Amino acid sequence: MTAHTAADRGDSQMTENRGRASHTRGAEELTAFPSVRAGHVMAGPQAVEAWVQAAWLMLAEGRAYVEDLEGGTEQPQMQQAAKLRFLEQLLDIDQRLAGRAPVDDGHCLALALEYGMREVADASGPELAAVFGLHEEFGGGACAVDEIYVLWERLLDGFPGELPDRLVAEGQRDMLRTLRVWAELARAAGLDIGFLAPLMKAA
Repeated sequence: MTAHTAADRGDSQMTENRGRASHTRGAEELTAFPSVRAGHVMAGPQAVEAWVQAAWLMLAEGRAYVEDLEGGTEQPQMQQAAKLRFLEQLLDIDQRLAGRAPVDDGHCLALALEYGMREVADASGPELAAVFGLHEEFGGGACAVDEIYVLWERLLDGFPGELPDRLVAEGQRDMLRTLRVWAELARAAGLDIGFLAPLMKAA
């Protein structure tokens, strides 16, 4: 019979805890917009501006990157570039929803992998790297995207508002209606919807 000392039990517990901490969740396990679900939101005009910006970036930029991924199955290197830009875009949205000033594009990927996200999804850097398939060789002949599609659907389902699809028949009509709703929200908060102009020009 083997006697286990307190030290042995402590070492075993530490090893078990490290194993749990190192578990990397897939896209289906990540919670979309966790702060909203928890009831913690920004108040007043800052919240209106941040969420309208987030909605536009997901609607215009996010959908565009997903379309590039879907249409680029024969061009894996293009897909690889698109998914990196998509990850950077999500970090930009995350920063805005956290009430922080957006960072330069050149720093978005590094920040995402170092600190993860807390607003768009409750994801650590390693979890984002796994979802976006950053383990693969850049410039290789394949591109992992399935987990990205899962994450995108979770984000669409969890977003607290409408994100119309411009590619469907009624998409343009829905888009105009959504823009009118945003303008009304901005006015009610004492804002000028013109704060969206730079993002629209960059799209």
